[in-house]
Amino acid sequence: MLFLQQLLNGLANGMGYVLIAMGLTLVFGVLRIVNFAHGEFYMLGAYATYYAMNMAGMPYLPSMLLATVVVAGVGVLANRFFFAPLQKEHEFTLLLSSLGLALLMAHSAEAVFGADPKYVDTPFSDATLDWGDITVTEQRLLIVGVASVLIVGVYAFVRFTRMGLMMQATAQHPEGAALTGINTRFVHSYTFALASALAALSGALVGPTTMLFPTVGDWAVLKGFIVVVMGGLGSMSGALIGGLVLGVAEALGGSYISMGFKDAIGYAIIIAVLLWRPQGLFAAREQR
Repeated sequence: MLFLQQLLNGLANGMGYVLIAMGLTLVFGVLRIVNFAHGEFYMLGAYATYYAMNMAGMPYLPSMLLATVVVAGVGVLANRFFFAPLQKEHEFTLLLSSLGLALLMAHSAEAVFGADPKYVDTPFSDATLDWGDITVTEQRLLIVGVASVLIVGVYAFVRFTRMGLMMQATAQHPEGAALTGINTRFVHSYTFALASALAALSGALVGPTTMLFPTVGDWAVLKGFIVVVMGGLGSMSGALIGGLVLGVAEALGGSYISMGFKDAIGYAIIIAVLLWRPQGLFAAREQR
């Protein structure tokens, strides 16, 4: 029963990781940006949900949706002022820009929200469902349910819609896409907004399972990068499988080995993947 309990916990954690990693994958796949500020959008999503509930008195689910929309707008502004002007610069310049944005957002959050930890109290946080000796909170079930719907929805959106096809064309050959009449600037903004919304929704869903503080984005982006390195940058299926593998591995490792060993599992996975298959487990080999 302990194994099943930890497996269920790991799947719930892994679904949260998948939502973070999907945003990173979209931004890298379309804009070719390794976005170290992605975790800060997770943080903003959690804080926006907290303040919508505690200051505006909104219920949890509408607060979550409002936070997603607001942070998507912040993502559009971030792309407009921090990344779009540097689009033709070297990738290392964009990486440094994302690091600068991450520091700016984290320190601004500390100045605005304060350094004291906060807790997002939802109607699902303490409610539990029991199956024999297995207990799971409704919040974790909500994470699994919402994430599952979003994963299918985002995949279908990118694969079959007109905007999704434009995103694919821009990712494959930006200059060629522009020559066919695609507004690549708009595609970039749309992609960044979608990625930011996924990060914010992950923060709104996963935030209630832990404490909230201004630097929580560091944890989020670390988990996201572990997943995308494992699955392969730009691979949606890799993000899904990598997130679930990481979540389950952490839950089982923390239970059967040591809680202190839990966070080391991700680093061990990264080292093993980089030594064996540097491009990721599910990415096609590419020539430099």
